[in-house]
Amino acid sequence: MMQTDLLTQDLKFLSSKAEEPKAGGDSLAQLGKGGAALKLCRTCGKKGDHWTSQCLYKDLAPQAEAFSDKPPTSDAAAGAAGTGKYVPPSVRAGADRTGSDMRRRNDENSVRLTNLSEDTREPDLLELFRPFGAVSRVYVALDKNTSISRGFGFVNFVNREDAQRAINKLNGYGYDNLILRVERATPRTN
Repeated sequence: MMQTDLLTQDLKFLSSKAEEPKAGGDSLAQLGKGGAALKLCRTCGKKGDHWTSQCLYKDLAPQAEAFSDKPPTSDAAAGAAGTGKYVPPSVRAGADRTGSDMRRRNDENSVRLTNLSEDTREPDLLELFRPFGAVSRVYVALDKNTSISRGFGFVNFVNREDAQRAINKLNGYGYDNLILRVERATPRTN
């Protein structure tokens, strides 16, 4: 008796599926007829039967600010700071407007190394120069195509005295089957 009830339920389910009218394959339209609003317009914020591009109220909506390639003036930057809008660091009050690089090396404490072997890498130089004092930056010039050392590099120290001590000890030092030339780096010309 229980099997017959299950069979009749299955048959009713299958027959109801076959009797459903098809609305041109538009299942979203059929779901919308059930009372649920599926679309939300970003322009007017209303739920309904129109998309953002077809909004009936788009002429009444407030216009978004137009894109501008020009940097904001100082008055605009000061006004934007209080309104919660993003202000780039270069435009903020007290910013250095010359475009200073935060990672600029200190040329007074910089040492130039020449006659480096092709196998020399930055960790090798850091290990070699660390006993002389605090090292802030190590750079080995590499060929762009082959990633092999070009034979020179730079080591920046925190203190000038440490740099001078490294120059005195390592100039003429044999390293990796070559004799290093260590000297104070000349300042860059911008």
